[in-house]
Amino acid sequence: MKRMIVNFIVLFMLFYLLGAVIDIIVNLDEFDKFAAKMSEDSGVLTRIYTIIRIIIGFEGPRLFQVFAYLHGVIAVGAMAFTAASMSKSREFVAIMAVGVSLRRVALPYLLVMAGISGVALLNQDYMLPRVAPLLLRDRAQLGDRSVGSFPVPFTPDQQGALLFAPSLDPETGILSEPSILLRDEKGRMIKQIRATSAIWNSETNDGWFLIDGLSVDISYDEETSQAAIMAPVAIDYYATELSPHILTIHRFGQYIGMLGMSQLNSMLEVAGAFDAPMLRRHLYSRFASITLNLLAMVIVIPFFVTRETINFSRQAILCGVTAMTILFGGTVLMLMPMEGIPAIVSVFLPSIVLLPVALIRIVSIRT
Repeated sequence: MKRMIVNFIVLFMLFYLLGAVIDIIVNLDEFDKFAAKMSEDSGVLTRIYTIIRIIIGFEGPRLFQVFAYLHGVIAVGAMAFTAASMSKSREFVAIMAVGVSLRRVALPYLLVMAGISGVALLNQDYMLPRVAPLLLRDRAQLGDRSVGSFPVPFTPDQQGALLFAPSLDPETGILSEPSILLRDEKGRMIKQIRATSAIWNSETNDGWFLIDGLSVDISYDEETSQAAIMAPVAIDYYATELSPHILTIHRFGQYIGMLGMSQLNSMLEVAGAFDAPMLRRHLYSRFASITLNLLAMVIVIPFFVTRETINFSRQAILCGVTAMTILFGGTVLMLMPMEGIPAIVSVFLPSIVLLPVALIRIVSIRT
């Protein structure tokens, strides 16, 4: 277990640093241009220090994203290195010589995988939501504390109303100059609500507090279809399910994978017109991925844990292809909508299919 944990840490850092270094080399000019703006009249050392600080600020939060997405594959790699080392040093021979089954060797690997998956669950629920605004930034927003404000196009809610605003700040959750258009069954606007800004109600998660809000009613003469506009009325609250999180998901699809379970739960309570089954799939997949990781580990362990002499290069290729197919393919299937199948069943479907395969693989270990 100690060897596998050390191998996991080494492999994880290599994966992360390799990706970060490639990204830095490809985009070094942009980092340098931004550093030049921040330190125009400074010396060379200050310029270099500024570049390093910008790079760390941009690449640092990606550590948690890499861990969330690749921990399963890297754990399989750590197992492969550990088992290959034990096989080369004939430790499996010694274990079998005292009458211990090699199937017991699989247990420590599974315990480490379960521990890593548990840490990944905590990372997904506590760390990733905190750094999500930083991960959504592009290189034009280097040095910013979060992704910049973005315009909100016409977005319908469960009442059929359309919400739009010139900008939404995802870090503070403040809408600038929002407008809300309520419509009748014919699609005609029957009310317009405007405000200088709006703040999301984070306590009840069911609407926006409107600053200087005004509501204008519009009535129609059914015979002439002429509209009559009423006098504006003050309004200070609008109930809707369109939270800053949902609006950010509309803008950045990958943002939903960075939300914690409590955030997904609060969105599900008022999901309305938004894709509630998708939210449930992402919520349940946090637990289904642990099962998928463990089954993938069970399936690939026999590639290395065996009494037979093996070709390590060949087994490494088979192990890598099998593990990546199971983990990446299973993740895609977990999040894929399946008509007629409840979300809680569909996310565990890959694990249900792999369970008999895992049992056959663990029983087939030559020991």
